[in-house]
Amino acid sequence: MTRTQEGDALTLSDYLKEKTDLLARNNVTDAETEAWIVLETVSGMSRSMIRFSMSKALADCFSDDLIHQLDDVFSRRSEGEPLAYIVGHAPFYDLEFSVGEGVLIPRFDTEILVETALTALRVDDLAIPSTDAPIPRVYTEAPFTIFDLCTGTGIIGITVAHELQKRHIPYKLVMTDISEKAVEFAKKNAEEILGTNGAWSVELADLWPSADTPPADLIVSNPPYITKDEMEELSIEVRDHEPHLALTDGGDGLSFYKRIFEEIGSHIKDGGVFAVEHGCSQFDPILELMPDDLIDITCVKDYGDNDRVTCGRWEKST
Repeated sequence: MTRTQEGDALTLSDYLKEKTDLLARNNVTDAETEAWIVLETVSGMSRSMIRFSMSKALADCFSDDLIHQLDDVFSRRSEGEPLAYIVGHAPFYDLEFSVGEGVLIPRFDTEILVETALTALRVDDLAIPSTDAPIPRVYTEAPFTIFDLCTGTGIIGITVAHELQKRHIPYKLVMTDISEKAVEFAKKNAEEILGTNGAWSVELADLWPSADTPPADLIVSNPPYITKDEMEELSIEVRDHEPHLALTDGGDGLSFYKRIFEEIGSHIKDGGVFAVEHGCSQFDPILELMPDDLIDITCVKDYGDNDRVTCGRWEKST
């Protein structure tokens, strides 16, 4: 479309409003924000440049090919395809992560897992929600060995490592995932954010790193925990586009926690800490799966005041 109903040239402002209305009609939450993101990402123009050009004719701002690209992206988004997949990236913490079909899109709720992990590593310049008990700290000193199980795009491990790098705290990060696509994205994100410094690795593995990997000071995980019944209640955008392998275990949502806690003693140092994300009603069932050697258990609420992360310390009984 290059003309308004009145016959005047369609302006960039008209076009933005038209596409915002299209997204809103198709139940896209915060349609205006997403329309701006699409316009900025596809056109390559800064927000200030777009604002400066609002009164200009659309045809004077963009080529026909670029307008077709924009129309296609807006159409895909209006049909429910996640914006992160369309533009190829998503924000998390203060970083941008590459994402695409076959991997889970980062969620804001997961940031509390990162902050819990950093607190466990004695990074104290953070403000996180209050808990009924203090978050346990690792006994050991840096360099810290960190496992990120079911890593997906690597957001948890990479963000923790990035925060350590900023503070010049040495670490060794090992990320694992059973999905080849996830491993590809985790490697790409680690290279772009952490660099090729040899302090991280990504393994294609069913949960645990290879047997010759030294035990960890810290184990973090955001495993598939949505139940089979809950999957039916998800939005079409999530249920029809994001990988079920990363969302659910196909049952009660607890199978990965059971595996982690059955085998954790072989993969964690004495005095090491674990932290796992879970659903808001899963703390008590997860607690029942823990062996006696896990102590100082704490449940941390997210910024919506929901139970979100359970952490504790491994201390082998004599």
